[in-house]
Amino acid sequence: MPSSFDEKQDIERESADLKKGPTHHVTVTAAGVDDAVRLTLKPGNGQPLDPEAALRLRKKIDWHLLPLMMILYWVQFMDKTTLGSSAILGIRTDTHLDANHNWLGTIFYIAYLLFEYPQNLALQRFPVGKWMAANITCWGIALMMHAACKNFAGLMACRVILGICEGSITAGFMIVTSMFYTRKEQSVRVGYWFLMNGTAQIISGFLAFGVLHINTSGFAPWQWFMVITGTITLATAVAYFLWFPDSPATAWFLTAEERAMAIERIKVNQTGVSNKVWKKDQFVEALTDPKTWLFALFSCLDNIPNSLTNQRSIIVNSFGFSTLHTTLLGCVDGVIEIVTIWTGVTLAAKWENSRAYVSVLYFV
Repeated sequence: MPSSFDEKQDIERESADLKKGPTHHVTVTAAGVDDAVRLTLKPGNGQPLDPEAALRLRKKIDWHLLPLMMILYWVQFMDKTTLGSSAILGIRTDTHLDANHNWLGTIFYIAYLLFEYPQNLALQRFPVGKWMAANITCWGIALMMHAACKNFAGLMACRVILGICEGSITAGFMIVTSMFYTRKEQSVRVGYWFLMNGTAQIISGFLAFGVLHINTSGFAPWQWFMVITGTITLATAVAYFLWFPDSPATAWFLTAEERAMAIERIKVNQTGVSNKVWKKDQFVEALTDPKTWLFALFSCLDNIPNSLTNQRSIIVNSFGFSTLHTTLLGCVDGVIEIVTIWTGVTLAAKWENSRAYVSVLYFV
């Protein structure tokens, strides 16, 4: 993936990062040692990295990791908003929905919230890539099963499964991003895959526009929409099972030497890479840190407008636009989201310690 800065600046930044060392030390048991530490402790590993070699390695990681992350973040947002897109494609009439249409949007996030903690535990205990692939498969099947639903109860069951499984993705992506990138690099990389939410709205708009032109007896446009998006999701699941890495220590696209270098490169994070041991003191520390609760509040406020994703097409359609025009107007939302996310992460990357200020600016 292309970088935000020129190569000379990248090398200088890599050099500065590599010179930083840990500021404090802790004592751990043998069972609590990070998996990647064992790799760097092998003879010949753990040597100081050349900044140019570190930059080449980072670019290699970018090219193998970011495309998969960007594709899945597009897919997961497109899938969670299929209900809103289908609202003007005939799903409300065919499945006899009325006010309970809103509950289908609500139940997704209730399931998402209730299973977020179990999903995080599973992401710690099992290989990250394989666990996400399993979840993608389950929700892809559930998405296609929407097309077979005839009433509210069937749709409710599908939305619950969708919410449970999609809860693994953002948490999993944050884990993987912290495994492969330094803190300075993370904000831009998160921006790359997060702006795919906007891309999803653009693609969904064109896809909804396309299915309205499919004329088949006994199979409505909204059913085609669910089947097509579900098929894309299942194809993504296969790609994740085959190619998405679980950690730098096992990444298929890195040589043994590059794996050790990848781990050495992110030592400045002081977060480790992968460990299956649950540590009570870290759990308590996270809960008692005010920043944890500030991030939670920020996320809550930031996601309140998400409720509009289920109603947006209905609202726009009520202004007198045709169904075809309503599907295309959804693309405008996506363009705006891409621009705002990209400019936000670019500003945060350009000026150190500016993330909070940039966030406040965009909230206003």
